[in-house]
Amino acid sequence: MATTAAAMMRVRRDVWKMSKAGSWDPDLLWYAKAVEAMKKRPLDDPLGWRYQAAIHEYRRASDPFSNPTDLLPSQSDQDDFWGQCQHGSWYFLPWHRMYLLHFERIVADTVVQLGGPADWALPYWNYSDKSNPDAMKLPPEFIAATLPNGTANALSIPQRAAVQPDGDFGLTALEVDIKGCLDEDEFEDSAIGTSSGFGGEKTGFVHNGAYPGVLEITPHGDVHGAVGGLGGFMGRFSTAALDPIFWLHHANIDRLWQVWRDRNAKHLDPVDTDWLTPVGIKFSFHDALGNVVIHAPTDVADTSVALLSYRYEDVSDPFPAALAAGALVGGGSTVPKANQPAEMVGATAAVALGAAPVTASIALSKPSGPVSLAAGGDPLRVYLNFENITAKQVTGGYVVYVEPAGDALTHKGLVAGTLPMFGVVEATSRQSPHGGSGLSYALDITEIVNAMESKHQWDPNNLRVRVEPIREAPSNSGLKIGRISVFYR
Repeated sequence: MATTAAAMMRVRRDVWKMSKAGSWDPDLLWYAKAVEAMKKRPLDDPLGWRYQAAIHEYRRASDPFSNPTDLLPSQSDQDDFWGQCQHGSWYFLPWHRMYLLHFERIVADTVVQLGGPADWALPYWNYSDKSNPDAMKLPPEFIAATLPNGTANALSIPQRAAVQPDGDFGLTALEVDIKGCLDEDEFEDSAIGTSSGFGGEKTGFVHNGAYPGVLEITPHGDVHGAVGGLGGFMGRFSTAALDPIFWLHHANIDRLWQVWRDRNAKHLDPVDTDWLTPVGIKFSFHDALGNVVIHAPTDVADTSVALLSYRYEDVSDPFPAALAAGALVGGGSTVPKANQPAEMVGATAAVALGAAPVTASIALSKPSGPVSLAAGGDPLRVYLNFENITAKQVTGGYVVYVEPAGDALTHKGLVAGTLPMFGVVEATSRQSPHGGSGLSYALDITEIVNAMESKHQWDPNNLRVRVEPIREAPSNSGLKIGRISVFYR
C-alpha cells in the first residue's frame, strides 16, 4: 500500500553533481532499489515499472518482457492510460511534466516503503553542461553492474548503445546544443514550412505528431537516439521508458522549459484556452495511491504550486549574455515572427539516406507571394525543411551542413542542425496519427545565409545541402526524405 507523504517542496538535483567516484549518492541508491521493487509488480499494476513505461506506449509484439502469465489491463484501461505520450504537439512539454510528476511520486512512495527518506526527488541529466567534461557521458551509477551490497543494479541495462567503461557512448556536442531552442522566441508556431516553435505546433491530442518543436528535436530526440543506438530501449516509443535514464533525460527537458521561460521576458507559454484547458482532451494518470487523476496544461504550468511542489537545483541561463538571434536577411523586420507568412522558394525530389553522406542541390526562386508583399522582397527568416522522413527500421541521426560554393566543410558556422530519428518508425506506420507521413523538421538557417552573403559565398541558384550520419547508420533502413525544401518568411 502506498503511503503518500504530505506535500513538500522537492528539489530535483543534477545527477552529475550527485555522482562521486567510488561512492553512491543515497538518492541514486534509493532510485535503483525502487526501480527493482517496481519491476516486481505485475504488468496490470499502475504502480509497476512496466505499466509506467506503457503509458508512453505499449506494443505487445515488441514487449521485451512479455510473459504468458501477464495479465493485461482491461481494454478501456489501456485506451485511457497507455500510449498517451504527446509528440509533435504543443502538449509535448505539459504532458511529459504530468508523466514525470506521477512517476516521481510513485518512486518516492516506493522509497518510503523500502525504508528510505520521504523527500526523494527525481534527478536530471544535464548533458549540455559545458563546465562538466563528463556531462555527455552516462553517469557511473547507470553503468555499474552491482550496488554497493553486491546485488544487481537495476539502473544498468544492456539495451543501450555501446557504452565505454567511462560512460562515453558517442553523444556529440551538436546533439546537446541548446542554444537554438533557448533562442526560439515563440512557444508554438504553426506556419507551414517554418519552425514549430520552442514547444511544438498547435494540435489536438497527438500521440505521434509530424512537426516537433525545436526543444523536442534537439536535444530531446537526439539524446533518445544516441542512448538507444540501433536496438536499445531509448530508440523506440514503446520501450523508451523502460530505461531508467529516460526519466532523468525528461527531467532535464522539463528543466529546460523553465530555463527558457526565465531567460527572456518574451518567452511565454500559450494563452490560448485550447492549450490551457483543452475541451474534449483529458490527460489521465494514476497517482501514487493508484487513484485516477486528470490534468490540463494549466494545472502544471507552475512547478511551485501544491500539485507539483518541486524545483530544479539549477535553472540559470547557460548563455548569460542573452545572445540575440542573428541579424535578419535583407535588414529584417520588427514584425513578430508569428504574424509573418511563409513561402516555399525551392525544393528537391525525394532523397534516400543510408550509411554514406548525401548532397542535394536546390535552386531558389525569388518570393512572389505574401513574403514579397510583407517584406519588400527580402525574406525575414530562411528555413530548411526536411519533409516526410520515413524509415522501415530504427536508424541513427544525421547532421546537416549548408555548403558554400567551393567550400570543403571547414566552417563550423555552416552546421545547420541535426535530424534525430527517434520516432521515425512509429511515424512511418500507417496506423500513426498522420497515416505514415513520417517526421518533418524545419531548421532555421538565417544566420548561415547571412554569413555566406557577407563572404560572397551565397548562390541562390545552387544551395547545396549535405546530410551525413552522426554515427552508425544501416544502409538498408529504407530511410527517405520526401523532399528538402526552402521557405522564406
